[in-house]
Amino acid sequence: MAITKRLTMENVNLDDQAEMDAFDDQILSAGLERVRAEGDELRRRGLMDEHGNLLLTELPADMKKGSERDFGG
Repeated sequence: MAITKRLTMENVNLDDQAEMDAFDDQILSAGLERVRAEGDELRRRGLMDEHGNLLLTELPADMKKGSERDFGG
């Protein structure tokens, strides 16, 4: 049986394994789509290469060990 409705925590039938499998697939697909979009944004900004490696590894001056930090508190 193919599930055609969008499943949510409120409407998924926890006793129906096929529906639970479809719900899991929807969750994983949405998560992967979000991860891909974030990766695309990092590549667009020049922060990550096409292999997923970060291009900037230098810490900002206020995050380096021994720096004088003032968080305004």
